[in-house]
Amino acid sequence: MTGAMMAARAIQIGEAGGLVAGQITAQRQQRRWDQAQLAARVTEAGRTMSASVLGKIESGHRRVDVDDLVAIAAALDVPVAALLGSAADRAERVPQYGAVETAVREDIEQLGELVGIELSLSQMAYALAGEVDAGGEGGRQLPSLNRELRQTLAQLVEGRATDDDDDLGDLGSTE
Repeated sequence: MTGAMMAARAIQIGEAGGLVAGQITAQRQQRRWDQAQLAARVTEAGRTMSASVLGKIESGHRRVDVDDLVAIAAALDVPVAALLGSAADRAERVPQYGAVETAVREDIEQLGELVGIELSLSQMAYALAGEVDAGGEGGRQLPSLNRELRQTLAQLVEGRATDDDDDLGDLGSTE
């Protein structure tokens, strides 16, 4: 009866749990591994883990127990402390992006100040680029992610193209 009651209660991941999830994701992406690759390495390290379970950990839908944390750290070849971080680390930590997301962020930054829907489009582009960097479920989703990213970036640029750069109203003038 207690197990059934516990299963019905929503899992709430605290700040530290969210930090750990983010560090696991960042460490995995830095190595350009997909979730299945890291899960296989965790299993090799002695803790059976599926890509699905790892995905739930990374998304904050599953708590990481100590045994999982030790095995994940071993699979990533980092000390457990690297996955835990601290309040001081959080203030100093610079987000690490993959190659595609870094390029997208640089390109969007060159557009200058974003207004209106451009903000939403840029956030969507960052998320899609991050998914491309992560390998899109072992590469199966890469073509559709790439297509969606290109479309999103095209919308962002097209929105800029409607600005005619005629601030004085005299470019079309024959006078």
